[in-house]
Amino acid sequence: MRLTRGALTRLEELFDETPEAYGPAAPLSPVRGDILFEDIHLTYPGRHRALDGVNLHIAAGETVAITGPNGVGKSTLVNLLMRFDHPDQGRITIDGTDIANVALDSLRAQIAVVSQTVLLFNATLHENIAFGLPDASEAQVERAARRAQAHEFITALPQGYGTVIGDRGIRLSGGQAQRIALARALLKDPAILVLDEPTAMFDPEGEASFIEQAGADFADRTVILITHRPASLALADRVVRLENGIIVSGSRVT
Repeated sequence: MRLTRGALTRLEELFDETPEAYGPAAPLSPVRGDILFEDIHLTYPGRHRALDGVNLHIAAGETVAITGPNGVGKSTLVNLLMRFDHPDQGRITIDGTDIANVALDSLRAQIAVVSQTVLLFNATLHENIAFGLPDASEAQVERAARRAQAHEFITALPQGYGTVIGDRGIRLSGGQAQRIALARALLKDPAILVLDEPTAMFDPEGEASFIEQAGADFADRTVILITHRPASLALADRVVRLENGIIVSGSRVT
């Protein structure tokens, strides 16, 4: 009975959520990926301030690593960029356009995010990779899987790309699921790519292979890399450190 009540409560909370407003705003034109976080403040209700006057410029085509202890606001910056949250003060622009004033679908169409929590569906591997680009050809899906270091384990499965992976990708290991999410992002070929600990589930060999390929994958796009791993930090042009909701340091990688 308690489990039933708990499930009902969660459903009621979900139904009470206000739908995102896509509205009639003008679409965001194709971007180069120049991002500016300008005097960003955000406090979650009943909690400490998540961001306290953050100013951060990420040039188009630059790879910036954001590091720092857990809970200091790294993922919050990404949520604001995707408009999952909204700042209490300040603004975010892409190529000089305030993202608060553009159509939401046109904003998210130009950003791909690979998070630590991978969202996969009870569908084939091909369908999961092609989720953001459903008309992608087999060749396009395979190319993205190769770049994400996923092709080898996929072809070792009896049904290959036709393998159904179960709810939330339960038939895959954590590392395999993360590679599928990365393949999905690369297939989308976004102007802006956000990677939240992209190699956390990789073995050392897989991480080394990913890093070797990453130079080509990151070329001509803006990359935000949230990571603590030294090998992944080496991919960045610049490392920015967040602590207690503020930027405490930033340095070029030499």
